[in-house]
Amino acid sequence: MKTFHAISTAFWNKVLKIPNVLAIGAIFIYQNLISPFYTRNHCIFYPTCSQYAAECFRKYTFWEALRKSTDRIRRCHSGNEPRVDLS
Repeated sequence: MKTFHAISTAFWNKVLKIPNVLAIGAIFIYQNLISPFYTRNHCIFYPTCSQYAAECFRKYTFWEALRKSTDRIRRCHSGNEPRVDLS
């Protein structure tokens, strides 16, 4: 039988993932409802910025994923060369 501490830890681990799940949901909505209507339908990076952001939110804590995603989006402009970016 699980101890109270183990149950409590599991509960809080799930609660802490809620912002990440919401961010992934927002990215999914963007990819499927907003992005298809842009005239510029390609990203200079592979994977695309939204794919990269979704992966960050799956892999890292919310604040670290937000920082990595924001840094990536700031680098995504026409002055940069197209490339595979896995940073």
